[in-house]
Amino acid sequence: MSVFTQEPPRFLVISEKPYRINTDFRIMADFEIRINEADISDRNTFSSILSETISALFIDKPDVSTHTSEIVSRLMWYFRCGKEAESGGSEGKKRKRCYDLAYDSEYIYAAFLQQYGIDLLTAELHWWTFRSLFLGLTEETEFVKIMQYRCTDVSKIKNKDEKARIKKLQELFALKEHKIRRFASLADRNTAYREHIKQRYAEVQRLAKHGGDVNG
Repeated sequence: MSVFTQEPPRFLVISEKPYRINTDFRIMADFEIRINEADISDRNTFSSILSETISALFIDKPDVSTHTSEIVSRLMWYFRCGKEAESGGSEGKKRKRCYDLAYDSEYIYAAFLQQYGIDLLTAELHWWTFRSLFLGLTEETEFVKIMQYRCTDVSKIKNKDEKARIKKLQELFALKEHKIRRFASLADRNTAYREHIKQRYAEVQRLAKHGGDVNG
């Protein structure tokens, strides 16, 4: 079935019964951020993240004790926007990360404002819509340029000056470790995220108006 014939889901089916979900993109964005921040090899940590995400996502509450595996499977399907889990490649080999929704929040905000005129502080976007727009961001935005710098394989660059330039940019925009903040609820976390964005609002406006000049 073509993806263009499928409406973004507002229900997830668990044991043949539909359960309403909160489609606000911030819920799954928060899930992605927490998975990237946490040591998910720690089963208790991963279980805690899943439990809190399930609670935030489902408006109609399924019986987690009875349908745990199916609920987690559907949640991950929803998170991947209907795509199957990727397979293949070397076991244990991690793909290089080109972005972080938390670390890059101001650049992502600027990119959406610049390219789509969408204010992510107030936007009501389905998670699947957000992901489609995210993937559609172009090189006209500073955020996409930064991702390209990070993921460029400098070993394949022949020109010494260009290699040095890209290495310097990779150091400048490297994804740095950031502390995991603990919040009492998803609402508190989202409030903190919005406050962080508001604090950077002036800089974001400058980036959007001037085409994202990282040199200030």
